[in-house]
Amino acid sequence: MTDGIYRQPASALRELISNAWDADAQNVTILTDAPRFSRIYVRDDGAGMSHRTLARLMHNIGGSAKRRDEGQDLGLASDADPELTPGGRKIIGKIGIGLFSVSQLARRFEIITKTKGSDYRLIAEIRLHQYSEDPDAPVENDDEFIAGDVFIRREQTADLEAHGTDIIMDDIKPRVRDILRSADRWQAVAEREAALAKGDFDTWASLRVEKPVYHSGYAGVGSAASQMATLAERPNLPWDSSTAPGDRMARLIDAVEGEFSRLDRPDLANTLDSYLDMIWSLGLSAPVPYVDCHPFDLKGKENVQFYWIMPGRGRGLELKVDANATVRQAAREQVEGAPELLEGLDPVGAFNVDIDGLTLKRPIRFQHHQSDPRGLEHAVMFVGEFCPDLGSVTAAQRGGGLSLEGYLFWTGRVVPKENNGVLVRIRGASGALFDPTFFKYQVSEQTRLRQITSEIFVQKGLDAALNIDRESFNFAHPHVQLTTMWLHNALRQLTNRLKDIGQRLRQARQDHHSAQQQDAIIERAEQIWRERRGVDSFPPDVRFTRDPDEISRYRLQGSLVFDPVSAPSRVARDVAREAQVSALVKVLAAYNILEDRTYAEQQEIINAIIDIFSGASQ
Repeated sequence: MTDGIYRQPASALRELISNAWDADAQNVTILTDAPRFSRIYVRDDGAGMSHRTLARLMHNIGGSAKRRDEGQDLGLASDADPELTPGGRKIIGKIGIGLFSVSQLARRFEIITKTKGSDYRLIAEIRLHQYSEDPDAPVENDDEFIAGDVFIRREQTADLEAHGTDIIMDDIKPRVRDILRSADRWQAVAEREAALAKGDFDTWASLRVEKPVYHSGYAGVGSAASQMATLAERPNLPWDSSTAPGDRMARLIDAVEGEFSRLDRPDLANTLDSYLDMIWSLGLSAPVPYVDCHPFDLKGKENVQFYWIMPGRGRGLELKVDANATVRQAAREQVEGAPELLEGLDPVGAFNVDIDGLTLKRPIRFQHHQSDPRGLEHAVMFVGEFCPDLGSVTAAQRGGGLSLEGYLFWTGRVVPKENNGVLVRIRGASGALFDPTFFKYQVSEQTRLRQITSEIFVQKGLDAALNIDRESFNFAHPHVQLTTMWLHNALRQLTNRLKDIGQRLRQARQDHHSAQQQDAIIERAEQIWRERRGVDSFPPDVRFTRDPDEISRYRLQGSLVFDPVSAPSRVARDVAREAQVSALVKVLAAYNILEDRTYAEQQEIINAIIDIFSGASQ
């Protein structure tokens, strides 16, 4: 564990944000010293830690007191429910490895913490060992590794009302700094530009790397101290200093979506540097609001058609959502059992995370991007809930209860493409990014799967299936299997509905095209009539019927009457072919071909011509 359990620096900051949530913080501030990243500072206004809580944290890494009776005794959990914070939030943390999240960024750091009402703050100076790089670290026996050492001191303060925790990392690992500032990429860009300047086109062509479109700047090669004065590359951020913190995440999404002019499927890898990509990842993982609105609060006036995910196979239940009503209201009123979609209804107040002057929000929008002019002109969203009755399953096998809500959002093009897939949120937070395989969905729906964004909100269960890095799942766990079954059923309903909509769209398009062709044929025939008979003359009216009474009535009115043309199915009438017959009759009449002929002869002439052309087209 001391060698590292997280893949990216963003994962470590994600854990600190979750800890602040669990401490009932309302505000979290993160300063990264971008683009140099020589120092990272995290502050929250949560409950803080008493000396007992801090001491337990230091002595029990990997054994969290949260969501246990001990957590209630330490004031970490509600007296009424160990699964909730004292303020009523669902506790995210469980494993007890948050301290090691800091060790991914720096080996030496400080924790400054204070509880409300105390006349002192605690300052813990921590130094952690890394097992693989510290063979001389003290070891008491073969089964015990000394993880590090800590020096804790008290500092008196007169501000009794203050509370919260600060974490100060002054000695960021060199490799972490390089990752955050995209050092490898910038160096490769410099090498490519140098090769081009020297005329070394082979090297230039082999280095397939470009500058990120938006970035925090680049401080160049060298130590942090030597980079303080100048920057090798000035920042190019999607916002400026006048942009309000709450608007900056929206500007970031606008920047990515703006790449449509350059890329068919805009992505984060080409558009953003590692720092902005980290902000995007934190927005996805943290329990913060969406940049626009929660998916369950979308209204009927949006360009979205809503459906409810039904148990079993099918195509979902269509929801009629009024212009100013939300999808959660429509589900409650129109679905049997009046389900209440609770995700997104925060009962315990706001949670704001600010990183370098940007208010963190979930970078997911529910807008329709049409794939091509012939595609659907609106998005499709399926919403639903799942709370299986596991009473018949033994306690050892079911792994506790399971309750979740979710949605699947289809649009012509997902922007960015990294938002394609399914993302699982447990208690409002997520450790993983979008899974584009949708938990290994086996049905061949490659095109449609690339057009879907889905989130699963787990209120109860599934967290026992999380692997230690909180970024992947144990697929053998029964909760993962049940969730997979529900998701795959929802996917089938969505794709079945899309096929129906697509078929109707194609049929409507064919009917429209056929109608246009029919109108053009009739218009040309009537033009020929006017050329032959004059503009003041009207072409004959052509009717199709076999009913004797209708035949007599139409002929008395001066119409030419013919047998209806059978469609290929021999069931319906072939309206398109009848338009051709009508045009043919008008042209023949314009040249007096049908004049002075009996009705039977007129029918024979038309049938003969139609038979000739029908045979030629087969």
